[in-house]
Amino acid sequence: MIKRYIYSLSLLFGVFHGLVAQQTQNLISHDKETIVTDPSKGENSYKREVVFPKKEKEIRRIMLNLRFQCPDGMRCADWDYVDHIKVIPKNDSISYEIARMLTPYGGRFQEGWGFNWKVDVTDFSPILRDSVIVDYIHTGYEDNKTRGWKVTVDFEITYGRPVVEALALHKIYDGNYSYGDTSDPIENHLVPVNLIANAQSKFGKVKVLQTGHGMDANGCGEFCDKYREILLNGQLIHSQQLWMKCGDNPLYPQAGTWIFDRANWCPGYLLQPDEVTFKLNSNQAYTIDLNMEPYETEKPSAKELLVAYVLEYGIINSANDVTLEDIITPSNEEIYSRKNQSGALAVIRIKNNGRDNLKSVMIDYNLEGNKTKKFKWEGDLPFGETALLTLPEEIYTEKKSAIFYVELKRPNGKRDGFNEDNAKQSVYTRPHVLPQTSVIYFKTNNKPGQNQYQVTDSFGKIMFKRDSLDLQPNTIYRDTLELPKGNYTFSVEDTGGDGLEFWYKAKAGRGDVRLLDSIGQAIKHFNSDFGSHIIYNFRVIPSAPYHLDNSPSVTMFPARTDGPVTLDYFSNEPKQVEVIITQQEDESKILETHTYSNLDRGTFTYDLSYLPKMRYYLKVMVDGKEIFKNRIRLKE
Repeated sequence: MIKRYIYSLSLLFGVFHGLVAQQTQNLISHDKETIVTDPSKGENSYKREVVFPKKEKEIRRIMLNLRFQCPDGMRCADWDYVDHIKVIPKNDSISYEIARMLTPYGGRFQEGWGFNWKVDVTDFSPILRDSVIVDYIHTGYEDNKTRGWKVTVDFEITYGRPVVEALALHKIYDGNYSYGDTSDPIENHLVPVNLIANAQSKFGKVKVLQTGHGMDANGCGEFCDKYREILLNGQLIHSQQLWMKCGDNPLYPQAGTWIFDRANWCPGYLLQPDEVTFKLNSNQAYTIDLNMEPYETEKPSAKELLVAYVLEYGIINSANDVTLEDIITPSNEEIYSRKNQSGALAVIRIKNNGRDNLKSVMIDYNLEGNKTKKFKWEGDLPFGETALLTLPEEIYTEKKSAIFYVELKRPNGKRDGFNEDNAKQSVYTRPHVLPQTSVIYFKTNNKPGQNQYQVTDSFGKIMFKRDSLDLQPNTIYRDTLELPKGNYTFSVEDTGGDGLEFWYKAKAGRGDVRLLDSIGQAIKHFNSDFGSHIIYNFRVIPSAPYHLDNSPSVTMFPARTDGPVTLDYFSNEPKQVEVIITQQEDESKILETHTYSNLDRGTFTYDLSYLPKMRYYLKVMVDGKEIFKNRIRLKE
């Protein structure tokens, strides 16, 4: 039976001067479906048939939105597995992987958790037509009775004239190739592919989805930094390191080794494909070749999971065509959460979809109810390239929340060839208001040489800074800030990418950071397991009521221990507090209960070395409500 979900069919109108209506439609192939492993095979397939628009319907863009939640009646899954989203068009035997998800370590996520990712799949619009099988493939071997994910796959289709005429789609590689194996070299599989261009082709694009997996003596392929080259007719046109820093992952903290840098991916990441364009002539014979960095090892186990396509395109439909790709800040999207709540300067991403290089564009922007601000950007942006722009004037409103509008106008001083995608809106959340006098409370761990912290104004002027040379191990610093009225950013950097605590690096110890008012109340608690950095935007208004973080701060360290576990508790108000230790697999089996009356702050150590070597939960209840829950792994 055909499964078609129309989530919304809406007309999005321009936010400033009545732009031409933009028609969008959401087709959902998997609607909050519970996804689990099949341990007998190592993968589990969830095929759904979806009716996409007919070939005659013009499509401007297709975004794939992916949402993960904890499933009903089950825990979020534990492991960082590879999931594939593949499509099989009607009357076609070829399967196309259009997106790849690297699942997060979900052991810390609780009921009510959810996260959204997105990736542009417009290149596949020629095959996302009529009846299509959408196959969500979840790999892995963990228990499928108590763990899983609730997954939503949403194709957001924007109708309108395409940026460019799509002519051909060739799948040139698709495999899980051994890497470093002298008996089966990867270059035996990544052989040159010969193609002949369409008669109308003007340029081509190589699109690659590649991630490294496995673990040999050198850490390859998951934990080794190697390069890949792309050759056109034997000539190098692109080279890049297949490596990703994971300490700034917006989904944090996770339960496992989420901070460890990896081969082109991180846990909890929807892969963004690598794309390289090149010129083509009509009916031209050409060769595309992918090469990996030469590598050999005695006991190979590394794998390069790779699919690659060559796309051919004809004429670019407009000489001058700029698109507002995204509003980074202010925004309430999870993928931008490290930069928000809103700072004072907005950041947007634009893209040149015109034949001519984009040399200038006018930008109108404002907060709901405020006067429109104007800015002329000047640069040199080739076709298909994007740029991040920081808009020059501060934005602020006394409203707790407001709509932020941006509109692009007059690319290169000319009429835009398709102005329906020139405007967007996002949600602005007012930053916390702080008093003129506040205190940075910073407790170092055993590696303070990795840390520094500072306060800057909206334009980057440093108001206060303490760098790594000022910090000693296991030391508490209290730095008093006296700031005039204005917008500021408090930031903490960790060059090791492992925050002030990380369960896998227990010997590094644990630090802490919070902002306090002048009488010691918490203005803001920060999670010490933050990876690479903390960014906190705030506004100072002297003599005004200011924000207090009245939710208790609870931390537990280490999570992997041979016995001792230390709990830190900090609250602005004394409460009745219970600490409960249970088995993980059966939480009804309570092993210890500790009760504290009128507790506002304290440090407590529990020795669990007498218990069997297994996993447990430590829970904290305040006035009968659970506010904290974390796993303890009792090791030998």
